[in-house]
Amino acid sequence: MKHVIGAGLIVLAFFGASLFAQNAPLATPRFPDGRVNLGADAEHKGYWEVRPGLGGFPPAADVPLQLWARALAEFRSSKSDLYSPLVRCKPATGPGFFNPPGFEIVDVPNEKKVFILDIAGPHSWRVIYMDGRPHPSDLRRTYFGHSIGRWDGDTLVIDTVGLNEKQWIVGAYPSSEHAHLIERLSRPNLKTLSYEMTLDDPEVYTGPWTARWTITEATPSKWIEGGEMFEYICQDSR
Repeated sequence: MKHVIGAGLIVLAFFGASLFAQNAPLATPRFPDGRVNLGADAEHKGYWEVRPGLGGFPPAADVPLQLWARALAEFRSSKSDLYSPLVRCKPATGPGFFNPPGFEIVDVPNEKKVFILDIAGPHSWRVIYMDGRPHPSDLRRTYFGHSIGRWDGDTLVIDTVGLNEKQWIVGAYPSSEHAHLIERLSRPNLKTLSYEMTLDDPEVYTGPWTARWTITEATPSKWIEGGEMFEYICQDSR
């Protein structure tokens, strides 16, 4: 009897381990040098699809807006016919870049650059310089600003300055030319991408603040295995 029970436990453990292995998340893609690949590789092609409501951002009441900035954000949010510049085919950086229908991240080691490609908006892309350069002292203010990156373990840290005031970086909240944006991207497994941003803008906020989101298999936004980015034409009707 003891032998039968022992054999049963062994079989149960075997099938349990097999089932766990089948359901376990697939490993994070990596380059030969061990660095995390935040995008597609030869074995797993695809892109990150974004569905409405990716969210992760605190309500206005929890954001340290200055009084005038809070009034502006509330006015923007109250108008059903007032759309963000992104809807009018203008670029946006930071969290404003990660909008439906999705994006792709392409790491080009030979160029020491990471490109983030956007499907929506003006079908644009961001360039993250990974060669150790500093921010220029004579920056021209642009929609995407100047972004430099570094790896903190398995997390890509993006430091951006030189932004203009013509975009809504986060929701309806304003920003100024003094905005300093820090973003952190990590991929704990094949189908999970975590994002965190910290915005410091003393002209608009009373202090730095942070927001975050995560794409997983359980969220509406997903890693689309085998998918390819498609053509999207942004046409301003006004």
